[in-house]
Amino acid sequence: MQDLTVDRIIAVHAEVIARDGGDSRIISEANLHELVFRVNLLTDPIPRAALTLFSLVAYPAFREGNERIAQELAARILEEGRYVISIENSGELSRLAEGITAFTVEPEDIEAWFAAHAKKKG
Repeated sequence: MQDLTVDRIIAVHAEVIARDGGDSRIISEANLHELVFRVNLLTDPIPRAALTLFSLVAYPAFREGNERIAQELAARILEEGRYVISIENSGELSRLAEGITAFTVEPEDIEAWFAAHAKKKG
């Protein structure tokens, strides 16, 4: 599985901002380094994706687009691990992100949701 890097996160954020619009400025590069360090300690794609989603939403690194980039990166991490989340579940990812900002969703909740909804590719 490919290591997560600060440069990779910034590149995906740039793609998301170019596609959807918004302010591309970084507000906390330290949050990106912390995320990269913690995620790269994990080898299973489901906890990696869950921690990525939680961390970028709970500890924003960018001026705008943190929830969008978090969802995009989580999906890419799962894809690298040969998992896929069906498109009908994409709205649920947004609800999970809302729960993170409302302090009602923890990383374990996201991991359990991914485990229940991500399907392993053959």
